[in-house]
Amino acid sequence: MSNFPWHYFVRSIRARIILIIITAVLTFVISISYEEYIFPKILIVIFFLTIVSIIQGYLKSLPFKKVLEKLHSLQHILPHDKKINLLYQKNELILIKEMLRITEKYIQEQSSEIKTNKIQATTLMESIPGPIVWVDSYLNIVQYNKHFDHLFPNEQQTKIWKTFESMPEILQLFESAKELDQPQTIRGQKIKFNYFDITVTPIYNVDKKRTGFLAVFYNVSEAKLTEKMRVDFVANVSHEIRTPLTAIKGFSQLLTAPDSNCPEEVQAPLKRIIFNSEKLEDLFNNLLKLSVIESQYEIKAEQINSLQLFKSIESTLKGKYKNKAINISYQVEQNIFADKKLIEHALTNLIDNSVKYSQSDTASIEISVLDFSGLTEIKISDFGPGIDPKDLDRIFERFYRVQNNPQANKIDGSGLGLSIVKHIINKHKGKITVESEVGKGTRFTILLPNY
Repeated sequence: MSNFPWHYFVRSIRARIILIIITAVLTFVISISYEEYIFPKILIVIFFLTIVSIIQGYLKSLPFKKVLEKLHSLQHILPHDKKINLLYQKNELILIKEMLRITEKYIQEQSSEIKTNKIQATTLMESIPGPIVWVDSYLNIVQYNKHFDHLFPNEQQTKIWKTFESMPEILQLFESAKELDQPQTIRGQKIKFNYFDITVTPIYNVDKKRTGFLAVFYNVSEAKLTEKMRVDFVANVSHEIRTPLTAIKGFSQLLTAPDSNCPEEVQAPLKRIIFNSEKLEDLFNNLLKLSVIESQYEIKAEQINSLQLFKSIESTLKGKYKNKAINISYQVEQNIFADKKLIEHALTNLIDNSVKYSQSDTASIEISVLDFSGLTEIKISDFGPGIDPKDLDRIFERFYRVQNNPQANKIDGSGLGLSIVKHIINKHKGKITVESEVGKGTRFTILLPNY
């Protein structure tokens, strides 16, 4: 195991000794066999042995040829200022020596840079005000910061399953990121006395090969508490306001009763009071629904029979709009995976709008539920008045109503219905778009994940 190339040395000496022996034997044989003209015969032997030596030398140089080829390829990797001493070097052994010196120096610089990057990465992880953990492709913990250590104190943090053995939701998050090979997020996960939004993101090297995952824990306890306070506030205010509104509405209805002996001149104002009370009550109900949907972190998704769902909505609307004929055609080819209560509310709002804004006594609606590139595509099309292009980008905003439309202005509403629809679709990680042409109708398209 010495640094001296004994194997090459022995082979070289052995070859030279064999060549000397062959030379001596041939010279001896020729000198005995041919006493006359011995000198030409020795020249022939010398020429033959020279050729043998050249061939032998070439064969022994082949390993160096491969070494020099490797050095040549390495020169292209090195920066120009690192290989100036190699460009005009003719002696192969000196070239190898110089290349090894440069490579050693370059490796030391790279090692120092790697250590520096590791220190910087550690400093960056420690400076982030939240738990962070980095795992390899086999879900073994590689590195974590002090916040993660405080949250999950363990002297030997090596296996992710051991750290989260009491929290299967987080383990499933890592498995999903590994299986789908894309970032995965879980919101409002309770850990001890705090709530966290957790995102697991795959990490790749320069060859785009996945090398691990980075999990970042965002503490949303304060936001969740604020959200709860806001929902409670809206709920309490809605409740407190609905109580006097109900009283106002009730007494107004009593005054408008046939046997109330109320003067004819106050009947119209009383009916107006009842109408506005109902409008305010509807507004606060919608505000309450919107606040609850926004604050809801998780949804209870399940497989829903699409046709049964739409038939139920159709039956409800036919009872609501007794003065209109509602004709709905269906093209249903698959079920919907969603929170039944929320998705029913969203779809009811969309179909209700199609019926409500229909200018004729018959509302014709087309509904389709199809597969679209692994997603569930729901389309609701009507043949109503349509929406002006300038309003399309704003119809999902809170309290926004289409302006300069006499037909729309005659219909009561708070402007919250489509905002609630969009929030429900967003909760399902879906997407909703709208297409419309004035005088020809409107089409809403919803895309929902199948899982």
